[in-house]
Amino acid sequence: MKRNDFYQIFTRRTFLLSAFKGGLMLTLLGRLYYLQVFKGRHYKVLSDKNRIQTCLLAPSRGLIKDKNDIVLAGHKINYQVILVPELVDFPEKLLRKIADLLALSHDHYDVLVKRFKRNKKQNLLVKEGLSWDELSKIELHSEELKGILIEKGERRFYPFPELTCHTLGYVAVSSQKDKAIEGASPLLQLPGFCIGKSGIELAENSMLQGKAGLKQIEVNAYGRTIRTLETFEPIKGEELKLTLDIKLQQTVSDILKREESAGAVIMDVHTGAILALASQPTFNAQFFTDSISKSNWHEIINHPRHPLTNKVISGLYAPGSIFKIVVALAALHEKIVDSHTSFNCPGHYDYNDHRFHCWNWKRGGHGSVNLQSAITQSCDTFFFNIATKLGIDAIAKMARKLGYGEATGIDLAGEKCGLVPSKDWKREKKRQAWTGGDTINASIGQGYLLSTPLQQARMTAMLVNGLKPIVPHLIQKNNLVTLPPLFSIDPDHLALVTQGMSDVVNQPWGTAYRSRIQDSSFLMAGKTASTQVSRITAQQRLEGTHNDRPYELREHAMFTAFAPVEKPRYSVAVIVEHGGSASRVAAPIARDILMATHEREKNK
Repeated sequence: MKRNDFYQIFTRRTFLLSAFKGGLMLTLLGRLYYLQVFKGRHYKVLSDKNRIQTCLLAPSRGLIKDKNDIVLAGHKINYQVILVPELVDFPEKLLRKIADLLALSHDHYDVLVKRFKRNKKQNLLVKEGLSWDELSKIELHSEELKGILIEKGERRFYPFPELTCHTLGYVAVSSQKDKAIEGASPLLQLPGFCIGKSGIELAENSMLQGKAGLKQIEVNAYGRTIRTLETFEPIKGEELKLTLDIKLQQTVSDILKREESAGAVIMDVHTGAILALASQPTFNAQFFTDSISKSNWHEIINHPRHPLTNKVISGLYAPGSIFKIVVALAALHEKIVDSHTSFNCPGHYDYNDHRFHCWNWKRGGHGSVNLQSAITQSCDTFFFNIATKLGIDAIAKMARKLGYGEATGIDLAGEKCGLVPSKDWKREKKRQAWTGGDTINASIGQGYLLSTPLQQARMTAMLVNGLKPIVPHLIQKNNLVTLPPLFSIDPDHLALVTQGMSDVVNQPWGTAYRSRIQDSSFLMAGKTASTQVSRITAQQRLEGTHNDRPYELREHAMFTAFAPVEKPRYSVAVIVEHGGSASRVAAPIARDILMATHEREKNK
């Protein structure tokens, strides 16, 4: 090969190789330019996502205090173990390891596995409330536990978990159902984040919960925190101050413990401020906040007296003879009776072919009674007579004016409205026509009527505050607005009814005379009610064995009262489920609650 040919070939190859290399270099440069200039911002974001993590910071839940600034719901330090799946190659294997290390029960471990499988990308709360020994174990094995984080937070703490279980309620970890609600707070996605589940904790959850904070941290390739870049502190939940007096609450709760199943409320007749509200039996609210065990849960839900039910706001009972106050006011308002009207009570009332018995039938009835003495002695026959003249429409109208059949508006979740029946209601719900017998039953608070003890207390308060509407409340209000009376009624009519209630307690022939208060400066007035929960047969009535029936078939004992008689300040309502005689059971409880309240206020 000639030298010129060789150089020619070499030059061509060199050119082609150089051109190839040059093209490759241009391609790489173009790609680099594209990635760094056109896609630079995109890849920087991706890089930051790997390098920088943004965490939600849970706010401190607002404190709840009683009227004397005693903390009823606070906090204690809470150390949590959290598994972060995205930092682990084999999360389930790590979960097994941490479960063994902390000696978790099989049930606890099974629940964790189910939660993890439900959402494998979400951080998993393994355990909270760690002891120092458990913290030490995790720190000692930290090199083997990549993907396990220890977080220091707060845990709701109830100093009086049984006394306040029906008023404050409790908080618990948010459920999948809570998280699925439209507009749910992103805080609910935090492992172990608790929200209100009942009582004030539920009713005022958004106020107590606060606002989330943010923290940006830089992590290395192993997911370990290098430094904190920026922090936006969370906003603490608002503090709530209640009208509740926890020491009085303790006294009321102790009084109710005389009975298997009972409830009571005492409130200011002018403002509606609730000083104590208790339901018996109670439960330990802290159990739910601290992850309730199966045994505790089964013990609560299988309890025959239903401790989870707040009997004051959610218990529905026939109002019984307390409802005679409503019928009396309706009859006076409609001019069916006046202070001089009287009827003879032979112990029964015959309507068509049916005989309705007065509670005093065995003694031959009450004889001649007027309105005031009929209230004092709780004569059924008197009210049977006026009810047939009144009719259910007039009775129902007065009942609704006095707050029956509607929620009181208390700042607690779970309040029930009760029921005031009417002709239209029975036609629609029962597909039956209203009868005269239905009206007679309604006149003594039986039949279809349903109410809560809180409605009874509010009705009693309105009787003595001039029929001014009040909203029972537990949260203190700075600007209470005094509203005009709900409706106009002759003051003499109110005086006649309230005098009858005073005689119930303070006259020897009154049904609650044995429960009177001896202090003349703080006399009590009230009304008894023993409401049937099952039919009394003619044979049982004749033999007098209806009081010897099993617990579940005995009458409910109820009592509502106000005090002092001269210048009323408090109203109270008591329910004792299956307690039998109201005068023997419910009235003494109301008396003791009023006296305790009086002493508490007097000694301040």
